[in-house]
Formats: sequence, C-alpha cells, structure tokens
Amino acid sequence: MSERRRRMALSAGLHVVSHGVAIGYCLMTFGEPNRVLMVAGFGCGMAAGLVGLRAARMVTTKASGYLISFTTLLVTLTVVAAGAYWDGGAASPTTLGFVTTAVFVASYTPHLRLMIGLEALTVGSYLAVAGVGQQTRPGHVFVYVAGMLVLTSVCATQARIMVRQRSQLRSLAARDPLTGALNRRGLAEFAEDLFQGCRRPAVSVLCLDLDDFKLVNDRLGHFAGDEMLRRTVAAAQSVLRPEDAIARSGGDEFVIVLTDADDSVARAVAGRIAAAVRQHTSASIGSATAPKDGCTLDDLMRVADQRLYRAKQTRQAAHPPRYGHDLVTGQPETA
Repeated sequence: MSERRRRMALSAGLHVVSHGVAIGYCLMTFGEPNRVLMVAGFGCGMAAGLVGLRAARMVTTKASGYLISFTTLLVTLTVVAAGAYWDGGAASPTTLGFVTTAVFVASYTPHLRLMIGLEALTVGSYLAVAGVGQQTRPGHVFVYVAGMLVLTSVCATQARIMVRQRSQLRSLAARDPLTGALNRRGLAEFAEDLFQGCRRPAVSVLCLDLDDFKLVNDRLGHFAGDEMLRRTVAAAQSVLRPEDAIARSGGDEFVIVLTDADDSVARAVAGRIAAAVRQHTSASIGSATAPKDGCTLDDLMRVADQRLYRAKQTRQAAHPPRYGHDLVTGQPETA
C-alpha cells in the first residue's frame, strides 16, 4: 500500500474510532437530552469513516485521495459540531473530536498552506459551537483554543522534521550514487501512477545505451568511464523537462520516461538527447509509446530495448567502432 493510501486509511480509521467513542458516551448518558440525535449523527460520522477505509484501498490518484479525505473531514467537523451543540456547547466532552481532528491534520497533511487552512477550519468550527451554544466558564474557550494551537504546532513541527528525514532517505534509496539519476527503485516509484490501467496514453519510454562503453573503460580506465556516465546524464537532463525522468538501469544503460509525449515527441526528444550526448560519445536509443507498444513500464522498456539494439546493429554495420572521447582533452580517441 502506498504512503497516500496508508495515510487515508489511518485518517478513516481515526474517524471510525472517535465517532465510536462519542456513541459510547451518548449511550452512557442516554438520559440526557438529544441523545437519539447525537447517536444518529455520530453513526453517520462512523459510516463515513468506514466508507473512507474502503476507498483507501481503491484510490489511484492524488486528487481523488485529497477529495475523499477532505469530504471525510467535513463530515466529521459537521457531526462533531452538531453533537457538541446538542450536548450543550463548547464545554461538551464531544468537542474533543475537534482536538483529535486538529492533531491528525497537523501530523499528516503534507502541504503547509493546506494544513493551516484545515486547522483554521477546525478551530473555526469549535468557535462557532462556542458562539451559538450555552455559555461556558470564563476563559474556557480561550484555554481550549490555546491548547489546540499548541498541540497542532508541536505535531506539525515534528511531522515536518520527519517528512524531511524520510525525503532524504527516500532520495538516497532512489538515486544512483554515481550519476544522480534514478535507480530501478526510483524509476518504479516515479512510474507507479503513470501506468495504472493505461489511464494516461501519452507516455513514452526511451532506452539509451552508450556505444562501445566497455572499450572506453578498457582504454581510458574506469574513472573515464564514470565521468562519461555522469556527462551522459547531465546531457540528457539538459534536454528533458522537469516532469520527465532519467534512470540508470545498469552499467551504461539508461531509461527515460517522458510524460505527455506521443511517438513524434518521443522521437524528437531522442534526437535531441543523442545530439547532446554526441559531444562526448555516441549512443543508441530506442523508443516505445503507450498504449500502442504496451500499458506497463516493463512492456514499454522491452519494446524500446528491442528497437535500441536494432538501431545499434544498424549503426555498427554502417560505421566502424568508436572508442569514446579523451575526457581530459575532449578530442576523439581513435582505434
């Protein structure tokens, strides 16, 4: 399960538990006014949480995940506000639902502005209950709101520290240490949303292989080979857009994923990359585009790899082997 789905499931589970606790409170104090209304309201909140749990297993995009989470949050705030109002106002024990919601939002909302907006909505909901409900003891609302703000500040700070740490670890785990390109794991994570059910047909994959790279290592040494790999990635990145990605799949082989790129765009980008790489070596490139050539990353890589090797065989038949450039002088090596 992806991090987004886990976060949605945790949120929905929290809603189910918190509304279940509120229903328990209503049953324990069933002799008080409005308990039937409160049980019905918190039951609706619990049902929304259960729906969210089911949806968390099926969500496929970030937008749909946000929509489901935001809808569940609105249902919770509405139910908690209504329950607190029916139970007497801001002093009701059910207002703890605002606190748990605020803490969860601070801990699990990744974007700071969105988190601040949702926290303002949560605190505003409590203040609305305080304004229309029964009067509380002097200072009660002030202390309650201050406590919510302190809790959310602490949770938000800790959450962002953990997010930065996870991001650094994830980046290290997803990057090739030599070239800075994605590794196989990073490529799989990048392509996870692009190829689900072939929903985005305009996705292309390029496979790139340096010509006679082994001879460069043999004649000039592994340091020269490593430098050539770094220059290749830098040259390709100078052509690619921010939404594209390049990964080192092994040795001198690279995979490039182009988003919103059909056949013609893929061929044009392949030509520009070949021209950029040609400044220090030559490369063979094969391309494949969804859905014509497949609907998964593996399918497209297989087709692109086959076309790459056909292009390499054609090149080798037409031209003598090229051993690379001297990485100190920049002049071509000759056999």
